[in-house]
Amino acid sequence: MVDLMKREDEIMAEHLLRGGKMLSASCPVCGCPLFEVKGKTLCVVCAEGKAEKEEENQAVIPGQATAAQAPPPAASSPRPIASSRLADALEETLVALCARIREEKDPRCVAALMEAVVTGIEGLGALRPR
Repeated sequence: MVDLMKREDEIMAEHLLRGGKMLSASCPVCGCPLFEVKGKTLCVVCAEGKAEKEEENQAVIPGQATAAQAPPPAASSPRPIASSRLADALEETLVALCARIREEKDPRCVAALMEAVVTGIEGLGALRPR
């Protein structure tokens, strides 16, 4: 169960770093916070789970990998303006997570939220080097 919670946190942190906005509402299916991504409200954890199930259902023939399956090359230099806006958004999200932690009664949810905060702080540190 701890691995699943960590996985959920990783998925949420990844979407935060990509510019997704964590909302105060939670998913009725899994209980994770909903996100606004490209103008759409969705549960990134459930969406990730659906995507993984679809990938498992599609048979991939070994040795016939396409360029679309290769990871994209890393950007040579991040854009400072976008990085700054992302860092600001992440900082706001961390503040909101801390507020949720103070109100949460379930210790398991508190632990999951605290892991999300730790991950967010690590991401913020990567965006705002000292």
